[in-house]
Formats: sequence, structure tokens, C-alpha cells
Amino acid sequence: MRNLKLEVEYDGTDFHGFQRQAAMRTVQGVLEARFSRLLGEPIAVTGAGRTDAGVHALGQVVNFRTTRPVPIETLAAVLNRALPEDVKVRRAEEVPETFHARRAARSRTYRYTIVERDTPSPLLGRFALVTAERLEVARMAAAAQGLLGRHDFRAFQASGSAVKSTERTLYRLDCARHGDRVEITVEADAFLYRMVRLLVCALRAVSRGELTAEALQERLRSGERRGLTATAPACGLCLLQVSYEAAGRTETGYY
Repeated sequence: MRNLKLEVEYDGTDFHGFQRQAAMRTVQGVLEARFSRLLGEPIAVTGAGRTDAGVHALGQVVNFRTTRPVPIETLAAVLNRALPEDVKVRRAEEVPETFHARRAARSRTYRYTIVERDTPSPLLGRFALVTAERLEVARMAAAAQGLLGRHDFRAFQASGSAVKSTERTLYRLDCARHGDRVEITVEADAFLYRMVRLLVCALRAVSRGELTAEALQERLRSGERRGLTATAPACGLCLLQVSYEAAGRTETGYY
């Protein structure tokens, strides 16, 4: 039995998220159905992150097991011929039997993109939040630094999820401007349900002066969600990469 690791890219607009759901088009469901048909055996796909409906990925990592002897050098091309245009394999490799895409991951990195524009955009609006609001990026970036480290992030978890612990380690939370485009890049060991989209909304509130950096940190300490219940639209969010430890170094997906 071979254990195969894939780096997968997808446009999440027309998917109901990554995780398999009955009667819904999901990334996991499409991968399993197409791979099972192509390889002639049942295929179960494990993903590193369960992206929500409408969320995109450049570096999602999955693994699955198969008995088929498809050469690893041609595997990505073979699989891509069976896949629809909105999900493709970027790279494939054979990994040890013990590798598990989710449990072995050291961190996940997401990027949320906001485009400042006075009019809607049929093209940009598919992959970014397009808004006439002008963001105070320096203010957002300063407030973001107070959230780094190991904390209980229950104030940044949407309802509808049951997890044993809401403690997470936030390694990176950067806010940067590139012309009329603002990018918020977030890296953590793992994320709570809609955590990134809640963080984006909180930072926009800081930009508008509705929330100070000190008040944001107090919400983190107290777990109080009052005023932090709105989530940013899914279209602006993309899973950039998943990082793994291997042979004394960190291996990452690419983006």
C-alpha cells in the first residue's frame, strides 16, 4: 500500500467547503470520487485543513493510500486529467506510511485579501473582499502584534464548533498594503472555526477606530465575543501553505 501526498490548488467559490458532505459538492468529495474512478479502487482523502464554503487554496495538502503503481513522476498529470477546472494537483510525492496530512502539520498559513475600490468588481470579487473603505493598515498591524503567541482564542471562534481546547499558537499576523490591495497573512499551529475571518473583522474595527488595540487584547484575555461576532466574507480567504517537519528542517507547500 502506497501513501501519497498531494499539494492541491482550488477555487473554492463553487464548493461547499473542503469536507465531504452528503449531496453537496465539496473538494474532498470531488477528489475521492474522481480518484476512485480513475484508480479503480475506493480512495479516502485526508486534508490538512477543512476550508469553509467559498474559501480558496493554493497549498492545501492531502494524502491518500492506493495499491496502484502509477509512477510518481506522472501522478499529478494523470490525476489532473480526471479533475474539474476548479481543483488541480500542483505536486505529488510518495511519503512514509505514518504521514498524515492533518496530524503531521506544524502550521497553516492563510491570507485574506481586501481590495479598496469604489465600484464592485466581477473578477476581483471572486477572490477578494472589494470595498470602498480605506483601511488604516499601520494601525491594524500594530494591534495585530498583541495577539501573537499562545492564547485561548475562544473570542475568535464562531458558534457551531465543538473542540476540546480553544488554545492556539499564533506565529504570524501581518497586515501589508500593496497599492489598493491590503493583505492580512496569518500563520498558526491550527485554527478555530472561522477564526481568521473573525480576526479580519476585528482588525477592520481597529482600522475604523471602533476598537482599540488594548480593547482587542482585553477581548482575547476575557474571551468576550461582544462586538466580534461578524465574519469577513469567505471569498477573500485563501489557504497558502501547510508546513511540516522533516529531517531536521521544515518543509512547506508553495504559493
